[in-house]
Amino acid sequence: MLDKLTGMRTFVAAVQTGSFVAAAARLSMSPQMVARHIAALEKTLATRLLNRTTRRQSLTPTGSLYFSRCEAILQAIDNADREASGAAEIPSGTLRLNAPVTFGRYALAEFLSQFLGRYPLMSIELTLSDEVINPASEDFDMVIRIGEPDKNLRLAAKPLLPYRLIVCAAPQYLASHGWPTHPSDLEHHECLGFAPWPAGLTCQWPFTSSEGLTEVTVTSRLAINDWGAILEAALKGAGVLMGYEKGLEQPVKKGQLVTLLEDYKIPERVMNVLYDASRANETRYKIFIDELCDYFNE
Repeated sequence: MLDKLTGMRTFVAAVQTGSFVAAAARLSMSPQMVARHIAALEKTLATRLLNRTTRRQSLTPTGSLYFSRCEAILQAIDNADREASGAAEIPSGTLRLNAPVTFGRYALAEFLSQFLGRYPLMSIELTLSDEVINPASEDFDMVIRIGEPDKNLRLAAKPLLPYRLIVCAAPQYLASHGWPTHPSDLEHHECLGFAPWPAGLTCQWPFTSSEGLTEVTVTSRLAINDWGAILEAALKGAGVLMGYEKGLEQPVKKGQLVTLLEDYKIPERVMNVLYDASRANETRYKIFIDELCDYFNE
């Protein structure tokens, strides 16, 4: 006999994700098992909850009401569980985290490795993406995002060190092409383009100094949609790179890349960790957020 509580969770996941396949991925079960759970619920309730075709699904009027009730019930159960586990002094359990791709790969991974070394009862599931994420609907405990938070999400926000970009190039490139001493010099250099950036930032690099704001139109004969590949190209001497300061710390320290135009700054962007304020007192939440903020505000 299938468990009714699991059936309710499965039904809610199917509605939130929009398909049995997506719900199965979230719940780590097969799409066939998702269908079995929902069919069992409908049999128990003697009513149809979902209208299903080969292309789409939609809630019936009864299903819509049942979905709202199930969400509230499951939220109450989860809150009770979190309050109980949150009273523990030693953090334990799993945190599902979403972060921007470049930040996650070149800065966050090191922090997570150190954090898990200190707290052996903790687990982290990290998903990297650059899209706007609503933690509640996407089933994440917290998200890290660059830029001003979307106030419509109604999330608590803790600031991290602003997202700063610097300009650099490999010594062999500079030996062949010379050193830019003013942002306008970049117009005559090979500048590497990061395809996911907005078109304006890809073609125009902004700098601030005592002179005010200077926007330089650059030519990117090589534009790549993966920042790691652009970094590799820069290391091989393909051109001038504009990239995340913290992600470039090691290549700069090792002398593989040289920082350029240090008298000029690229406007920084705010960065925050976003989460449900009602969970702020859970031990694992509090410790993780405090240590994350300490690490990225040094």
